[in-house]
Amino acid sequence: MFHLLLGSVFSSVGDQFFNGITLGMLYILVALGLNIILGLMGVINFSHGSFFMLGAYLAYTLAPHVGFWPAILCAAILIGLFGMLFEVSLIRPLYGRQPEYTLLLTFGMALIFEQVVRRIWGDDAVRFPDLPGYLQGSISIGGSQFPIYRDLFLVVVTVLILGLVWLLINRTNIGMIIRAGTRDAEMARILGINMPLMFTLVFGIGSFMAGLAGALAAPIYALQPALGSSWIILTFVIVIVGGIGSFWGAVVGGLIIGVVSSMMELVYPPAVELTGFIIMGIILLVRPRGIFGVEGLFE
Repeated sequence: MFHLLLGSVFSSVGDQFFNGITLGMLYILVALGLNIILGLMGVINFSHGSFFMLGAYLAYTLAPHVGFWPAILCAAILIGLFGMLFEVSLIRPLYGRQPEYTLLLTFGMALIFEQVVRRIWGDDAVRFPDLPGYLQGSISIGGSQFPIYRDLFLVVVTVLILGLVWLLINRTNIGMIIRAGTRDAEMARILGINMPLMFTLVFGIGSFMAGLAGALAAPIYALQPALGSSWIILTFVIVIVGGIGSFWGAVVGGLIIGVVSSMMELVYPPAVELTGFIIMGIILLVRPRGIFGVEGLFE
């Protein structure tokens, strides 16, 4: 009897751990996009959660007409392009002003986006259409059942995306120009680099990441207009925990909060929503710049 009870406990812990990994992967995608914008541009984008929400709704709308994969890709690209237009028309005029200007602007736009979603898709939660057959069901590993899409597909896709983003930022000429320009914009301009174009590109990449995360999350969440506001707060928490401007900070922060929040379901479910804030408070007390953050980044 004791062995059966112990086995049941280990099985529950294992299930929650892998659920936390999956949740952490989605957190990473959203947080990485925000961290790119915040770390490289210094723009506090409170609309980032709305881009996640819009990506989910676009994938939901497109999937019955164009199929699962085209819907995911189109939703991410459309949100990326929309982010670039958003930066050119609304964010760019505020460069050189206090950060509070962009914070208030993007916060207000997030409220507008939520009302637009209510107008188009309604107040009621909606569900994504059925996944392709090869992504449905689950597989058994060590006696536990793991949904193919949620626990396997999302993990693999996120790892591939992270690898591509890291290569783009650290191993390409475009990434080198972006990093150089955002660290010393004046010198970059002297060298003939079109900094407004670079900022637009960075904002587009970050928005693309948010739209892609939303599209990938759409099949496992009930989509409703408040989705953006609920995700943006947690995304900022992850960025702060991992460290502003750090690629690996977003990765580690997302995994920590995803896994710990999931494990809290077993320990004390009412505290799940507070887990991220508790972790953030501890990190800020011990290491104010975050786990991988660079001190004085915005000084």
